[in-house]
Amino acid sequence: MVEFELESGEQLHAEAPDTFWIPPLDARQSLSSGDIVKLVFRIEEGGEVNVERMWVVVKKATTEGYVGILDNDPYCTDQIQAGLELEFAPKHIIDIYADD
Repeated sequence: MVEFELESGEQLHAEAPDTFWIPPLDARQSLSSGDIVKLVFRIEEGGEVNVERMWVVVKKATTEGYVGILDNDPYCTDQIQAGLELEFAPKHIIDIYADD
């Protein structure tokens, strides 16, 4: 069985502020449907833990954060695939895709 949780980008940034950049809080709190963000997934399968950074498309905002759709497949398992719907908060966001 595969389980995953999202890492806190805010915590990762606090632990290594000079090398782990995250977008400003106001940008992470003001996303719209269709925006694309990167999250850090901690994936556990069969006692093995892998960490992957993956893109998620924002579907809608909620009172706690966002609902999004995973936009790519992880390398470590085929049990999680693009199209997975998940909830996340601004604290989880480590990057916002900019089409420029």
